[in-house]
Amino acid sequence: MHPDRITLVYSESSGLFDALSGWTHKLLSPGTYHCALCRITFGLTGMLVPWKNYLELLPFPKSFLHRDEFKVKYPTLAATPLPVILAETNGGREVLLSAVEIRSSASLSRLINLMQIRLENWKPREPQPACQ
Repeated sequence: MHPDRITLVYSESSGLFDALSGWTHKLLSPGTYHCALCRITFGLTGMLVPWKNYLELLPFPKSFLHRDEFKVKYPTLAATPLPVILAETNGGREVLLSAVEIRSSASLSRLINLMQIRLENWKPREPQPACQ
C-alpha cells in the first residue's frame, strides 16, 4: 500500500524575492542554507536530476509547497517543524519524514534511501474515533 499523495514542504517562503535571496545564499554559503530539503535536493540550476528522477518513478502524485503556502492550505498543521514530507491518504496527513530526519540525511542518496524505506514500510494510521 502506498499513500494517495505525498506533499513536500520547504521551509522557505514562495515568491521571487525569496527565490533570489535563497539562490544567492546557496551560492555564497551553501552549508548554512537553512532549508535542508532545498539544500539536499536543489542545486543552483534547479532540482537535482537524481531526485527528480526518483520522484517521477513514485506511483502516486506529489505536491510541493513553500512555508507560506503550507500555512494557508493546512492551518491546523502550521506548527509542524519544516521542512517536512507528508503522506496523505483518505483526507488525512501524517509525517513521512520529519524536519530532523531530513536534516540528518545530509545527502541526497541518504534522503532517497530513507524515503524509500519509509514508503516501503508505510501504513496509514487508523482513524482516531471522535471524542464524545
